[in-house]
Amino acid sequence: MTSLLIVNDDGAESPMLPPMAEKLSRLGSVRIAVPETEQSWQGKAMTRFGRIKVRSLPGMGVEAFAVSGTPADCVNLAVHHLLPEPPDWIVSGINIGVNSGTGFIINSGTVGAALEGALQSVPSVAFSTYLPPEWFAEWLEHRTLEHPGARRVIDTTTTRMAAMMAQLIASGLPPEAMILNINFPGEVDGGTPVRWVPAQFSRYGKVFRPDGDGFVHAAKIEVQGENGGDSDRSVLQAGAISVTPLSLKGLSVANIREIPL
Repeated sequence: MTSLLIVNDDGAESPMLPPMAEKLSRLGSVRIAVPETEQSWQGKAMTRFGRIKVRSLPGMGVEAFAVSGTPADCVNLAVHHLLPEPPDWIVSGINIGVNSGTGFIINSGTVGAALEGALQSVPSVAFSTYLPPEWFAEWLEHRTLEHPGARRVIDTTTTRMAAMMAQLIASGLPPEAMILNINFPGEVDGGTPVRWVPAQFSRYGKVFRPDGDGFVHAAKIEVQGENGGDSDRSVLQAGAISVTPLSLKGLSVANIREIPL
């Protein structure tokens, strides 16, 4: 039986977790290991100092753990300590908010957890979804998604995610990919098109804002991306599902041009 591990960066409160567990359980055995609290923008950070604690997480319908660490911590602990054996697949997300464009991908705890899975030799897929600003604000302020439209996004994206995982379990990842980064445009159905596209190269500027005698993370990050050609961000804006293969092998330049140093 295929074994799957669900991780995320939105934490134990994420309303995505119970329906993901229920739908993925039709494909195999499912376990969950997620941060105790939200760990967005942690990238692939791992705890170097301090003690990580793990507790059982009830109400998920499957064996679940809440971890006082980062998303990547959750993966490493699950693979090497919390599970009887490494999972066959890691499913990261579904993140509340898209992770498209390099500026967000490199900082995403959702993507970071999948990369940690790949580094542990476990095929991994990161899923995220767009939400309109007012629904996203509800999540940030109240840790709930009760708007009927938001509930439809949860139901339809978890359904499509499970269908996509069934296909991936049957076929495996493309040989050139370490992970897949998949973004939903919001509410989807079985006919929503899928586009395999590169990530838009994007930059961001100011991340923090003044707050009293210090600084806090800004609620809105201005992103500037290169236009031209299809990218994860452009196909999302057109209402399609973006699938972007990622590999750490691409961090190094293939054709090196030497200069005097």
